Amino acid sequence: MLAGPASVTSDATIAEMDRQGNMTVLRPGTNDWVVSQAIRTIVGWPDMAIDPMGMVWFKDLLARKPKPTNTSPGLIYMLNGATQRSYTDPFDTTSPAIPIGPHWMILWPFDAKAAGLSTVMRDAGTMVMFAGTPYAHLHICGSPWEGNEYHRGDRGVWTMKYERP
Repeated sequence: MLAGPASVTSDATIAEMDRQGNMTVLRPGTNDWVVSQAIRTIVGWPDMAIDPMGMVWFKDLLARKPKPTNTSPGLIYMLNGATQRSYTDPFDTTSPAIPIGPHWMILWPFDAKAAGLSTVMRDAGTMVMFAGTPYAHLHICGSPWEGNEYHRGDRGVWTMKYERP
């Protein structure tokens, strides 16, 4: 239930999902979201909160379809982090695991070059994962609720930070 925001997961269907995307419902929900727990022994199978169009995209990926069939953008939250074999090849099953921190994804065709976004995995910020493939999507590391909220009358304080490795 920590894979997504409480406003999503508290009313979501809780389910176990197998490698084909078949679900065993553990608790029916009252919204359109599904929360599935990780299978820690499988790289690329993290805890996730997934909306209906995200589920279409994810099941297409599992089925190795040539391209996803979602008809509008989907969302997946993976706020507990994940492991992934590749950030360039959606079907890679042999490369060493890449650890990925908390993130969320907008699952819709995305052109990294046109947007000027990175195609390299980062520990913070935004990148296009699987760039140049039909499964390219916006991958945002960190929580969408990080940072300070603006309140009327606040002033902007601009900061910059450099850090050496």
